[in-house]
Amino acid sequence: MELLKKEGRFRQYPVYSMEEIAERKKRGAVRLSVFPNDSGKRTRCIIVCPGGGYAHLCTVKEGYPVAARLNELGYTAFVLEYRAGLDCSSHAPMHDLSAAVRFIQARAEQFNVDMDGYAVIGFSAGGNLAGIFGTRAWGYEKYNAKKPGCLILGYPWTNVNHWMQHPYWNIWVALMGIWLSERGNIYMFGPRGHFRKNKRESLCVQKWITPDYPPVYMFGGGNDVLVPTAAHTDVLAKALEENGVPYKYDKFFGLPHGVGIGKHTNAENWMLNALSFWNSCVDKG
Repeated sequence: MELLKKEGRFRQYPVYSMEEIAERKKRGAVRLSVFPNDSGKRTRCIIVCPGGGYAHLCTVKEGYPVAARLNELGYTAFVLEYRAGLDCSSHAPMHDLSAAVRFIQARAEQFNVDMDGYAVIGFSAGGNLAGIFGTRAWGYEKYNAKKPGCLILGYPWTNVNHWMQHPYWNIWVALMGIWLSERGNIYMFGPRGHFRKNKRESLCVQKWITPDYPPVYMFGGGNDVLVPTAAHTDVLAKALEENGVPYKYDKFFGLPHGVGIGKHTNAENWMLNALSFWNSCVDKG
């Protein structure tokens, strides 16, 4: 990002128009940072959604470095800073991702990207956002956005009510699950709304998988206490399997939560695996 700034190539855009921001001022917090590839060639579009439990955004670890690495691999990437924390409200991040897709699509020539078969990368709560966006019920179709060609999910928080299923003896994991789930649901639905079952279940990705769900690459870690693979990625993999959705799932032994690009970990090749899977799915058509 610093290099792009020095070269005058770094661009950051508001996703919503001035009229839309005037209607809802918190939309003004939504930004899209563009990382153009060096080759000048037209590439498929990739949108990166950092995590943060819908309370904040981990752009420093799960946003900008990911886009920079994608640049090195020859892709133009976009980092979406969606509404979180006090700017968040019911399904606002899903609105923001949809608006970002339409924004890029309308300027595909300007950004020199191909929106056919585009991918969305999401980490943790950003993985929840990307996962829900891939559904018909709560995602792209609901918000009149182009369907993604692939979802790439890093240690995604997909089963938001998993802490209710923990046995009583697993106190530590249950407490961590309650902390993440309740914090995310409160920022998303408000102090009262987060108690409503239908709202909570609208964020449980595995409940909304259909046979036409986009292909998925995902990875998780065996030492992820915050978002345990057994309660999230394993559950999502089962739902994808049952619906015949193409997917690839890498589970890395001993990997903790929040590793981003995975440098100096046993997951440092996850991005290459993900890009290979994405391209194979889109090429098959």
